[in-house]
This record gives sequence, C-alpha cells and structure tokens, in this order.
Amino acid sequence: MSENEKLLEVKNLRTSFFTHVGEVKAVRDVSFHLDKGEILGIVGESGSGKSVTCMSVMRLLQDPGRIIGGEILYEGEDLVKKSEKEMRRIRGEKISMVFQDPMTAMNPVFTVGNQMIEVIRQHRNVNKKEAHDIAVKMLGLVGIPSPEERMKNYPHEFSGGMRQRAMIAMALSCGPDLLIADEPTTALDVTIQAQVLDLMKDLQQKTGTAIILITHDLGVIAETCRRVLVMYGGMLLESGTVEEIFHHPGNPYTLGLLRSVPNPEKSRDRLEPIPGSPPDLIRPPEGCPFCYRCKYAMNKCVKEIPPLFDLSETHQSRCWLLHPDAPATDAFEKEGK
Repeated sequence: MSENEKLLEVKNLRTSFFTHVGEVKAVRDVSFHLDKGEILGIVGESGSGKSVTCMSVMRLLQDPGRIIGGEILYEGEDLVKKSEKEMRRIRGEKISMVFQDPMTAMNPVFTVGNQMIEVIRQHRNVNKKEAHDIAVKMLGLVGIPSPEERMKNYPHEFSGGMRQRAMIAMALSCGPDLLIADEPTTALDVTIQAQVLDLMKDLQQKTGTAIILITHDLGVIAETCRRVLVMYGGMLLESGTVEEIFHHPGNPYTLGLLRSVPNPEKSRDRLEPIPGSPPDLIRPPEGCPFCYRCKYAMNKCVKEIPPLFDLSETHQSRCWLLHPDAPATDAFEKEGK
C-alpha cells in the first residue's frame, strides 16, 4: 500500500436542506481527497458546512437534507449510488464516526458493554463471547481502566472524557479504514482534550486508520493533522498542509481565523475577531461567500465565485486576489506572513 494511495475522493459535492422557507445550500461544490492512513482536518466557523459534508459521506442525512450532486468515491466506489442496505454494511465496517456529543450518541438505558457488543456483532461474524472480548480489548486500548468492570457501567457513570474514549473504542471496534471525528474535544477540559487527541494520533499510528477531524479549533488542527481544509459558507476556501495554512495563508478568511486566536509568540498582539456574520445559505452571495466580511473585497468578488488557484502542488485557495490581473496585494501578503 503506497503512502499516498487515495482512500476517499469527494468530487463536486452539493448537499441541500429543503425547508418550508427555501433551499438551504449547506454544501456547495466541495471537492477533496483523503489518503490512506492520513489525518485530515476540516476547520471553519459554525454553519460552514463541515459536519454536513461528513454526514453526506456517511449518508446519514435526514429529511429534509439530501445530496443533490457530486460523487463520493470510497476505494473507487461511489457511495452516493449505494443502497441503504449497502451503506449499513459500509458504516462501522469501513467508515466509522465519532459524534460531537458522546452523551446523546450513546443510549442511556443500556450498558456501554451491551452497546459495544451489539455494534461489533452487527458488523463482524463473531459470537457474543468473542464480541465481548473485542469490546474489552478496545476499551483497554483507548485507556479506560478496568475495562472488564467498565463494560457493566451505563453511560452516565462515565466522565465526559471516558464517554468520548468509549465512543472512539466503539467506532474502532470493527476495524474501519476511516474514522470521522466531529468535534471530538467539545465540552472537554483542556487536559482531557489533550489526552483524547494524543489517543487518536496514537491509534492512527498503531492501526493505520485514516482520520477526518472536524473542528473549529486551530490549535487542535496544528497539533494533530497533516493537511487542512478551510470551509466557509458551504464552500472550500483553502486547502494545504498545516505548514502552508498556518505560515503562508492564501485566503483572507484563513488569515482572519488565525488572527482571532491567541498566538503565544506574539503575546502583545490584540485578538481580532472577524467582523460581520456568516452568509444566509438560503440566499448565498453571488460571488465569494466571504466577500461582505472581507476588507480586501473587490467588485468582482461580489459578482463572481473565484476558482481555486494553485499556490503549490499541495496548496490551493479560492480568492480573486490570487488572479494574475488582480491589483497589488502587498497589504494582504504582509499580514499573511
């Protein structure tokens, strides 16, 4: 298996929610790929389309949401064309997801052990005893003490960090090739956040599982990922390696995100929140989704969506400032350094 072999390739994905007030265009023409064994980060504000993109990959959208265009190629097969029966086999066995809130993702009336055994038996051809042994092993692997005893506990008897670990153990118990983690450190204190992130990196190295990490926390991205996708207004605005995104941002929105978080190397700098609000995705802007919040916006930005410009082999950005005929961008380039 080559290191850069593609496991997942999303092409021109469009997902909408058809509500009584109109079509909410939640994901608009998003394309990206994930290599086998890679940790890919997706970052952006709430409502940027991160979670809906990954729910589309899992085919877990509920009415009134549906995929209206594009391809989701997993090992070359288009998941959009799969039946629900086929997707039930793929979920867990091939692709697993850790949801944002482990308390609501687990059933409060069944023990953690019962829930893990049920998931394992649904996707693996094992008896109840074998499934129990696998569950105990996975709880131990994610660092839960006395896993045999903890199998008998109910979710409310676990702390927040332990519930998150149990969710990761459940997601990995069927040996998937891809784990999607949606804000896995939300509502956890800083110490537990660090432990969960270290756990995911450790498991990725031990099992070779590829991970898509959805977050709004740039610190989590810097600590964990190799490549980053920056989403806004349902669109992909920038993608690149962690080094490129953090040290050479090619989009004003990415720069705004970076300047709105503390930088220990520039302790005297004031934090700069991005002014304005995200766009209404029932009536999104004709042009760049960030144009009305961007201090570098030009007339063309308001009228026409920019393409993705190549900044390097691994770095792309959707911004008219990068067009060869754009006016001088010294101010933006200076800020981006």
